[in-house]
Amino acid sequence: MSIRMSASLVIVLLALLTITEGMSLRGVGADLRCRCIETESRRIGRLIKKVEMFPPSSHCRDTEIIATLSNSGQEICLDVSAPWVKRVIKKMLANNK
Repeated sequence: MSIRMSASLVIVLLALLTITEGMSLRGVGADLRCRCIETESRRIGRLIKKVEMFPPSSHCRDTEIIATLSNSGQEICLDVSAPWVKRVIKKMLANNK
């Protein structure tokens, strides 16, 4: 086998290993990074259908608050430092007790 063919075979095998590894992690639901890239600080309280809170983890050091909008189903990351979001978090925690 020529060197060129061996190198091509190694590259293809590495690509397949990379693709299958990424797929297996995604299938298990493992997040390898933060979900929120940008956050919204404007008041959108009346438009919210559902709110989910994700505490810091080994893959993301930030607390993430993701709101699902009632009219479009779009998910929006909320700014945890915004006063109205702090009130939403406080209310969520009080309801869970």
